[in-house]
This record gives sequence, C-alpha cells and structure tokens, in this order.
Amino acid sequence: MSLRSLFLICALTFTSAGEAVAAGTGHLSVRGSEIVDPSGRPILLRGWNWGHFGKAVETDAADNAAQGANAVRLPLRWWGYYTQKGIDSRDDSATSTGGISPVLLKKLDDDIRWASNAHLWIVLFIDSNCGQRGMQNPENVAYCDPGKQYRDGHNFWTDPAARARFIQVWRFIANRYKDTPYIGLFEPLPEPGTPTTTPAQIKDFYNEVMTAIRQVAPGIPFLIGANKYHTALAQSVYEPAWKDVVYTGNLFYRARGEDGGIPNFHRRLEQLTSLRSKHGVPIFVQQVGVRVGDDPEASSLKAVLQDLVDNRIGFAYWEYRGSNHPGEYGVLYQQAGQGWKTNQAALAAISAAFRR
Repeated sequence: MSLRSLFLICALTFTSAGEAVAAGTGHLSVRGSEIVDPSGRPILLRGWNWGHFGKAVETDAADNAAQGANAVRLPLRWWGYYTQKGIDSRDDSATSTGGISPVLLKKLDDDIRWASNAHLWIVLFIDSNCGQRGMQNPENVAYCDPGKQYRDGHNFWTDPAARARFIQVWRFIANRYKDTPYIGLFEPLPEPGTPTTTPAQIKDFYNEVMTAIRQVAPGIPFLIGANKYHTALAQSVYEPAWKDVVYTGNLFYRARGEDGGIPNFHRRLEQLTSLRSKHGVPIFVQQVGVRVGDDPEASSLKAVLQDLVDNRIGFAYWEYRGSNHPGEYGVLYQQAGQGWKTNQAALAAISAAFRR
C-alpha cells in the first residue's frame, strides 16, 4: 500500500445531512504555556494554510502529512468582498444550513474530511472582511455597506444584528464539526478590529463568540489575537479567566522598509514570546510567510523558520496552494494555461522545519 493510500484511510464519515461522525480521537487542550494532545503530551502544531477557499484538492492533505505537517489552517469565508466569485458563503435564505451557502458548506465539509482523514489537526477559522472592518478598500466599503449607512464601516462593531447572525453561524459550524476527529482549534475571527476599536471591545467580542461556541462544542480550544493581529498589541487581549485560549499574531517577513530584515522579524516574534513568558499561555503563529520574489534562494525563509523552531513555536505557513504568481507567498502557484507548479526550494525548507 502506498504512503498516500495509508494517509487516506477513512477516519471520518458523514451522515446524509453532511454532519461529521466521530471516530473518537479526542481534542487538543491547553495546559499552561503548552498545547497538549489527547494523551496529555505537548504538541507543536506545524503545517500549512489552505488560505484560498475552494482551491485545495483531496491529495493535498496526504501530501502535507508526507511533508511532515501535522496541522492545517483552513477557512470558511462569510460576508465580505473577495476578488473571486463564489467565495462569500453568506446566504441568509439558507436557514437549514445556518445561513451558509449549501454549495460552499459542502466544500468546507470536503476540506475538513480530507484533513481529518490524513490526521492533520485542523485550525478552523471563519473569515469576514465585512465583519472585521468593512473598510479595507473601496470594494469592501461598497460591498459591506451598499446603502452608505455606516460612517465607521458596516461591521461587527457597528451592527449588533450582523454580529448576532455571525455568532449563530459559528454555533452551527461548531456543532457540525465538534466531534470530527482532529478538529484542533476554533479561530473565531482573524484580524478583527478597526483603527478605533479598543482592546476591551475586541475582548468583549471574543468572549461573546467563545461563550456561545462552548455551549454547543465544549472542550475545543480557541485561537485569538489582537487588533488586526498586530504582534505589538498581543498583550492587549490577554484574559486570565480564559483557560482554553491560544494566542496568535501575524508574522509575515518583510524584506524592506522600517520592519524589514531578520532582526525586525525576531523583534516582532519576541512580542509574542514575551506574552507566553509573562502569562504562561501558549502561542501559535497562524500566518507566517516570505515572498518568493524577495527571497529566491530561500535563505531568509530558512532564517525565519529557524527562529520559530528555536523558540518552540508552532505555525501555519502562508500558503500551500493558491498564488497566481511565482513571486508571491504560495509554494504551489498557478499560471494561466500552465497548471500548478511548485517552488521546490521553499517546499524543502518548510518541510525540513516541520520535522524539527
């Protein structure tokens, strides 16, 4: 039997309604500054982002596991402007599927099944460009607030009804997948907040969402971060009462500019490690990446990954499949009429880091 076939042995089935059926693997949990597996042993989650919703294929999961990954971070996009059609899953008329397009919910079912079958711990997030801010660019302003009613953006901070609807979406999703083998972390909303959103507002939002999820899916930890996931603000969302939370921040490497270079990357990383050492909480970098065009020999990439390895920090690399240009972050990139190609230097460096 091939390695790929071994990874694809089914550990998960679905009912006729599409709901996941358990295979009894248990959950991850938080113990002090560690994430621990169902047997109580510390685990470093290392894997990929399947960031562009709808682009993963079934063989990706087994390939990722063979590359040394033990985790994958994957999204559902709900209410926002996205450059490709068929990505926003919000469908208020779809009452039987929690306000989620049945077609796109089926795609999420597939992604989760593939990852679970390959024994990859799943970090599941629901992204909402409108809910986060709704003002990222003119396209989002027009999409989220076509009637121009919200001066500060149409988002979860200005529209309580939209926030409540989002929480119900999360309750549906959490209940649907709560017993799925290898469901690892729920990430309520990546990069939340506007320039005027306070840390207290973000913490209140997280508390409201997490409380609602715990009611239907107890025992699954959460991944949260500060305003826009800025590492400099990481301390602002710490809450000692939350014992089931892992903290995060964005750590994209920048080749140039005020924050450019490896020393500045290390400085931003230290903003996360100081949160861990000060409060004894776990951290996980949900997005780390180096543009291939800035680093064709993968030397900066190797330094970035070594920094994470040296500090015993789990991470999800941005990204596995999705880029349409060889110079972007994606390790698998697609050019018109040429199919998918692989940046071998980047893949080798990342795979080596997974195994350390």
